[in-house]
Amino acid sequence: MRFDLHVHSNNSGDAKNRVEDVLDACVRKGLSGVAIMDHNTMEGYRQAMSLGRDDILVIPGMEISTANGHILAYNLVEEVPRELEVAETIDLIRAQGGIAVAAHPYRMWSGLGEDAIIANDFDAIEILNARSTRSHNDMAADLAKRLRKPFTAGSDSHEPSTIGRAYFQSGRDCCNVEDLIKEVLSGKGSVGGKNRPRTDTVSYGVKCIGEWFGRGFKRM
Repeated sequence: MRFDLHVHSNNSGDAKNRVEDVLDACVRKGLSGVAIMDHNTMEGYRQAMSLGRDDILVIPGMEISTANGHILAYNLVEEVPRELEVAETIDLIRAQGGIAVAAHPYRMWSGLGEDAIIANDFDAIEILNARSTRSHNDMAADLAKRLRKPFTAGSDSHEPSTIGRAYFQSGRDCCNVEDLIKEVLSGKGSVGGKNRPRTDTVSYGVKCIGEWFGRGFKRM
């Protein structure tokens, strides 16, 4: 079973994906589930659940902007505030029964960086992100191995065509969110998909810088 554990909807502000389109694309591409990880809001997840679909598992979560970088929070009930310190953010995630995953650790604009991840007790590390370069994903995988941490993967999709470009693959049937979380934490799954092509690096950098200027030099 394949799960794209990092997809954005247009509730993120920097993505084009309508929630309906996200779910349709997942089913069309043979995915078993998706986590709509919008920036600092769970509105995308709520919209997905309101549709009452039974053909795709939707995992509750959000991507939180901490004071140091982004954390992927899964199995949440409600939003966690942004701009808190990493340790406090992890505590608030776990207080809801959720798990905290270090997102794209080595990304210049929003990754936490190696030191912050080593200094904090993350539940897992995102080791394959389709919007990160191969070298950054390889470094993330090496970090997870060194720290003996479980791992996740996702497309980090911001437009319909890229949904499912990277994914977490479970080694057993995961029919509900609890099963999937257990599978992630077991470290027995695998990852598959693509890295960001080198040819996209310049356009990606220009996009990030433009959005950074547009936000008044603030982190997403």
